[in-house]
Amino acid sequence: MEKPKILIDVYYLHVAQTGIRTYIISLCEEILRRKETAFDYIITPDFDTVRNKSFFKGNTSKWKNMLFQLLYFFRKQISLPILSYYHKADLVFSPDILSPIWGRGKKVSVIHDTFFWDTPIHYQRLWLKYFLYFLEKGLRKNGEIITITQFSKMRIQDLRAFKSIPIRVVYQASGITRKAHPSEVNSSVSTRYFLHVGVLEKRKNLGMLITAFGTLVKQRSYEDIRLVLVGQRAPRETIDAYDELTALATSMGLTDKVYFMGYVAQEKLATYFQNALGYVFPSANEGFGLPVLEAFSFGLPVIISRQGALMEVAGDAALVLEKNDSEALFQSMKLLADDAVLRKELGEKGRIRLKEFSTEKFFLSLEQAFKEILNG
Repeated sequence: MEKPKILIDVYYLHVAQTGIRTYIISLCEEILRRKETAFDYIITPDFDTVRNKSFFKGNTSKWKNMLFQLLYFFRKQISLPILSYYHKADLVFSPDILSPIWGRGKKVSVIHDTFFWDTPIHYQRLWLKYFLYFLEKGLRKNGEIITITQFSKMRIQDLRAFKSIPIRVVYQASGITRKAHPSEVNSSVSTRYFLHVGVLEKRKNLGMLITAFGTLVKQRSYEDIRLVLVGQRAPRETIDAYDELTALATSMGLTDKVYFMGYVAQEKLATYFQNALGYVFPSANEGFGLPVLEAFSFGLPVIISRQGALMEVAGDAALVLEKNDSEALFQSMKLLADDAVLRKELGEKGRIRLKEFSTEKFFLSLEQAFKEILNG
């Protein structure tokens, strides 16, 4: 019997650098690794080719951004529908949110979060209007949604455009491979430090982190601790927090204690994770929170904000702030610095929690969702 055909669009890998990139790569690598699957998967364009392209990645010029947007919409609304008929697809899977308006078979979009609706001011107004129009119209007929946490599902269900569209939750894979053994890496910072890794966006609440850290290092016995912020500026000025963060560190007299490391290559990044006192993730808005799982993979104790997606992903393996303010964060950082037993306990819990986000679990759950969607 012929297997149902799933057409997977990976065109967005031309620009993807964060969670969507991890999602697409985890899925495609698992499909290519497996000899037997429940479906006949057609990955388009060629996965290895598009993954290694760098023309549209990074801090690109405005004309490149405009060119990609034009190519992207042409891809979604012209090329992909034609490909769905050419390959006789039973389902067109778009892990990058946007599904085509027309085409053959069912359409499934992965909506990772609700940032477009939560903070529309952070996006170019006409582009956002155009994007959301096609997103909503593309799912109106034969469309379904997969999202990555129960928290995101709850937020999406509150949006009027998706009230009548089925939504399923499939936890994504962490995308984390084997990490370096402690003996294989050297410390990049010579004293105790707390770590945060990620683009320096305003929603990450890093101003609150710097304020809490400033309170901590003014206490006796904590003067040696440092704060290491790994990550580059946000791609758009409206969401970038770098200037205000550096100004805050300067105003608090912390220029020699808060390290802005910028972009760090993956090999060196392991050294920061491996030797940190703890990982701090006080973000105000997340759809998932991959850095939490990255920290878990190193057995690193984690502090998170009281935010739905982060709490769902971390489970009982992280310290959750009592309140999302600098005083509560200061108290949690102090507790972690003082209590070696707690650090070890959280590290062990984190490694156990990480197993819930294996690539195999993700893939099998996604296949089950496809079966349910195709069976009506």
